[in-house]
Amino acid sequence: MDDAYDLIGAVPKNAAEEVRVALSEFRGASLIDLRIFADLGDGDRHPTKKGLALRIDRLPQLIDALERARDEAARRGLIA
Repeated sequence: MDDAYDLIGAVPKNAAEEVRVALSEFRGASLIDLRIFADLGDGDRHPTKKGLALRIDRLPQLIDALERARDEAARRGLIA
């Protein structure tokens, strides 16, 4: 990771991978970073190229979209 990386939390994806949510900084830009970390066989989780980094000012829009996805999933009976 370049510059700064502050882990906020992690969500399991499967037995070998997790999605980590972090605030980061890259070349002076503040970002929200969602990145897949995988166990590459050594017992540790390492960052992969799979992920998403958005300027931090996009965070409210991302949260809004995720809340709408949650509401729609609940409406469809996919989650409680």
